[in-house]
Amino acid sequence: MTKTLEDIIDLDFLLSLDEDSATGADPDHTAERDREIYKDINDPDLDDTGLILRWVAYRRLLFAHEKGNRELLPGRIYASLYRWSARGVTAAGFVLGIFMAYAFLAYHGSQPVNVTVFITFFILFQGMLSLTAFGVMLHRMYTNRTGRSRPPAVQTFLASIFHQRLNRLAERAADLPGGGHLRSLGEKGAFLNMKNKEYNGIFFWPFFCLTSLFALGFSSGAFCGTLFRVAVTDLAFGWQSTLFTSGAQIHTFVSWLALPWSWIMPEALSAPSLAEIEGSRILLKEGIAGLATAHLVAWWPFLCMGILVYGVLARAGLVVAGNRAQKRALARFDFSRPKFRRLAARMRSPRMEVTTRDTGGSEAFPRSPLPVPEFGTRSSDTRARDNAESAESITPAIENNTAVAALVLASARVYPESDLPPVWETLKTQLRITPEDIVHVVFDINEDGDLLREKAGNHTARGPVVVLQEVWQPPIRGLLLYFRELKTQVFPDRPIWIFLTQTPGEKEMGVAADDPNFQVWKTAVAQLKDPEIIVERWNP
Repeated sequence: MTKTLEDIIDLDFLLSLDEDSATGADPDHTAERDREIYKDINDPDLDDTGLILRWVAYRRLLFAHEKGNRELLPGRIYASLYRWSARGVTAAGFVLGIFMAYAFLAYHGSQPVNVTVFITFFILFQGMLSLTAFGVMLHRMYTNRTGRSRPPAVQTFLASIFHQRLNRLAERAADLPGGGHLRSLGEKGAFLNMKNKEYNGIFFWPFFCLTSLFALGFSSGAFCGTLFRVAVTDLAFGWQSTLFTSGAQIHTFVSWLALPWSWIMPEALSAPSLAEIEGSRILLKEGIAGLATAHLVAWWPFLCMGILVYGVLARAGLVVAGNRAQKRALARFDFSRPKFRRLAARMRSPRMEVTTRDTGGSEAFPRSPLPVPEFGTRSSDTRARDNAESAESITPAIENNTAVAALVLASARVYPESDLPPVWETLKTQLRITPEDIVHVVFDINEDGDLLREKAGNHTARGPVVVLQEVWQPPIRGLLLYFRELKTQVFPDRPIWIFLTQTPGEKEMGVAADDPNFQVWKTAVAQLKDPEIIVERWNP
């Protein structure tokens, strides 16, 4: 199933709505809603990626229904702004290129166009920029394979400005026509998360393509402006240089530049000949009175081809390559990260559902009146029959066919072996995580580090690391530092789940969603600003 940038932006925004306590979302209601979405999708063979993308499509419909089409999701806004930005920067580059070429080729009959400067600015400089962009692209594609690439400083700076301006525009858009669509998104900071570490790999390419489109527009404008000047004006081209003292040196240099097209064009048009180059040299004390017209006009085919090859075609190739790289980056986007896996687990987890006979009363979960034929065959009539069934019914458990093996870290003093079986069962049903091994730790990286590195080397699968933790224990600075060092020094390529429970041995080990200690943990771990360290509670 194809992923788009719009899908990922909307996914992040909709998940933030579910997780933001300020929205008043009830966790039980959210879980039941997602369970109903899974039923409507009605495709148990879907993997996590397909399931999450279907969830996004359904939630878009539900969001539009709830808001009465008064608000737009940030993915649609971002995609629309990007399309217009792409058109705008291309047009701006084209106009600038025409203006620069037209102004540079101004000829008044006494002083010919200096091809040395023209080649330097419109051909060599553009070719060097294209080569640099190609190198950046290759470096980015190579480092993306490790999953730990660092965005270039220029891209980070431009992305920061773009997202800040976008949120400011959204916040101030209330008084503009249709501004209500943007205002609430700006107040929620919907676009700020796109700067985060987990999205760097995919948001590099839109900015790369925008810069390439501007350069493509500039080179295209310069090419068109040069052709127009040549067509409507009697131009004369000459060269002068203190460094190059002979026409043979210039001829060698020009021949090298003409190699990409010299094999498909007549020799007379691919580059000026040695005689034409020597005949177009301008000597300061002599002027151009003694130069032949045929030599002075022999440069224009070479100049046009240089702009076309080193500017237009090179940048067009980078735009195509950038778009293809963006598609590959989207295809590789990791939906096994903790917050996405938590969504998939919530959809697949079995839920206790108590319903009553159809007596006109309300349901525990209000059904959406939206038509959803694309998600499955479970129609509204089927739903009604389900609700009319007698008394208490339990939603059947879903086969846990996507569980992943995990390494579990726990304190031997707090979590003795006798109290672990219920924890294992909860991890399997709630998070679809199968405990593969357990390591007793003391939460000191100096003492735990060697053993954990040995365990990390023995486990080749990139499964999560689950840390069992009592919810009442405050997340002090030393404990947070331990989690950070655990991620950076021992398990850099594996997500870490901090699984909160009540004190083992108690009758109920589940943690309520409104537990103040749970909220403290969420806030503290969020300050680590690492998307692969996440807090999860034992859902009672």
